[in-house]
Amino acid sequence: MNSEIDVPEPEDSGSDGRQEKSEHKSEVVDLQPVGRPMERAITGLAASNSRAFGGEVASTLIAGATSQMAVELDQIRKELHGQREKNERVMADLSEEKIKSAVLSERVDSFRSTRHLKNIGIAVGTLSLSVGLQLIDSNLSAYGVAALVIGSVLLLVSWMAAPKGDDK
Repeated sequence: MNSEIDVPEPEDSGSDGRQEKSEHKSEVVDLQPVGRPMERAITGLAASNSRAFGGEVASTLIAGATSQMAVELDQIRKELHGQREKNERVMADLSEEKIKSAVLSERVDSFRSTRHLKNIGIAVGTLSLSVGLQLIDSNLSAYGVAALVIGSVLLLVSWMAAPKGDDK
């Protein structure tokens, strides 16, 4: 069985050392198919021995259908590559959002656990302030000032102890 397959010779293989630097900083080159050996084999057989596929018409149809399927396969591969890249970006974004969600969830849990302590501090601080004012009115100034200082510190600490953090 003698079949002739037209294998194209490269115009410039780049192996002779005469490469030249491109004038453009970046050059966009269309992706060339790695090879469509089945398409070339069928096209070569159809061109050289049309009787192998049942005659000229049948061999032309088979060669054309094979070429079309090869082109469609290349397009589908390009689309698949694009979808995979998009999927990787989406997965990276999802990972970032999961991290943010975990951090925010921890902050909410922290706020819930310290909320009761803050409320107790505010209540005791307010009570200490009012007792301190009453002690100052009843000529127990030393105790009143101490109660005012303790109440003020408790109020300030309870108000300022809100959970803080950056957005990351």
